[in-house]
Amino acid sequence: MTTGRAVRVRRETGWKIERYPQTVAGAKQELPDVRNGLVRAALNIALQDGLDGVTIDEVAAQTSVPPAQILQNFGSQDGLMLALLDVVLARTLDAERELRTPDSGRRQLGDMLAAEMEGLRAQAPVVELVFMFYFARRDDLYRARIREALATYRRAFESALDGVEIRRGVDASAMSSIVIAFLQGAAVQAIRDPDNFIPSEAIGAMRAMLQ
Repeated sequence: MTTGRAVRVRRETGWKIERYPQTVAGAKQELPDVRNGLVRAALNIALQDGLDGVTIDEVAAQTSVPPAQILQNFGSQDGLMLALLDVVLARTLDAERELRTPDSGRRQLGDMLAAEMEGLRAQAPVVELVFMFYFARRDDLYRARIREALATYRRAFESALDGVEIRRGVDASAMSSIVIAFLQGAAVQAIRDPDNFIPSEAIGAMRAMLQ
């Protein structure tokens, strides 16, 4: 869960970033200008009014694109919402996938964690949309997409620990699960209790676990 700023930092250090591999914004292909604008409008509406505010008619009103043309681009309301979800996942779930050396995995995991944590406060409104999609929308159409993205995200952290002994009896898979749970808890705190969300303290606690 990260911001564009964190991604730029990691690019400058030579880390390879693999974004959530879906078919809308943030994926490997560019959207047509009209479709891209419609998805951006949907995201702005969701950030302001929540997911229930995102409708074909409201996007049409915000963009002056006729509802029929919006349906032509997305097929249905569900299609529009899936496109919005893909944008949200692309902005919040991307992580480095190929590490430079296995023996530096402990340090690199700490760097990855710091990059994710430092962006949570600014990114909190978009991160909250992930929770909205998962918990407010009980349709597996959305949940399956989120589970797939989280699995990819988790594997990125697991790769940082490949061949690195963290604690006796704790393998890379177990530790990556702990890291993801930690980040998810931090995301909830950044959303619900921002005044007491102090990334530096949380990062310090996690780094201590990696010693």
